[in-house]
Amino acid sequence: MNIGKKLKEKKRSKVILIQGALDIEVEYLIVMLHQKSVKMIANYVFYEGMIDTIKVVVSKTLVGSIHSTIATSIGIINFKPDIVINQGIAGAHREDLHIGDIIIGEQCCNINAYKMPVKGKGEGSNPFEWELNKRAKDIKYADSKLVDIVHKSLLANSKNQIYRGTLGSGDVFNKEYDRILWIHNLFHNLCEDMESIGTYSVCNDFKVPCIGIRIISNNELLLEEFDKGKAIELQKILISMLHDLK
Repeated sequence: MNIGKKLKEKKRSKVILIQGALDIEVEYLIVMLHQKSVKMIANYVFYEGMIDTIKVVVSKTLVGSIHSTIATSIGIINFKPDIVINQGIAGAHREDLHIGDIIIGEQCCNINAYKMPVKGKGEGSNPFEWELNKRAKDIKYADSKLVDIVHKSLLANSKNQIYRGTLGSGDVFNKEYDRILWIHNLFHNLCEDMESIGTYSVCNDFKVPCIGIRIISNNELLLEEFDKGKAIELQKILISMLHDLK
């Protein structure tokens, strides 16, 4: 009986959860979904559907590490994804990176976690004296097999320059040249965003394979101005590589 029951059971389709914080980072994915349904859970919206033959859940996480932490937790508990992809735009932290370059996050770090020296009244503040605290040193990791698959697929499905390395993530817009270089020298990160660290932290705890994929939208070091349209470009590339993740 057990054998017969197993033969009758349908094989569960792999579920891919794709996240974006902004409307511009998810709107093309949502348009491409068919058999679509929408679920709102605690003010976080999830779009379930199919892209070709692949079951996809698109999650609008909202901006910031707290929102991405909550949205990822809700997404994992309710939709039980096999893979979580956090994607979107990011600012470059190296002078050899340009708008349109794609970063694969082999790992992720919290670039907004510091401890400060004691200073008294009137002694001012010097951020360059700040030291990394425990949370900043607690590196989170993407699934290594997933990184290799995504890297190979991106090389085949895009003409963009592809880099692998560290995503820096924290709730701050860094626009000061010296500050950006200081952060890069501490973390060796390639770019910065506001959500990746929340996703990586939750996925690591739940043991769900995850990866962050970011496209450079601006480079303050080179005065390359913000191009939000790169968010759509990345979504199109992601759709072209979904079959490699099945």
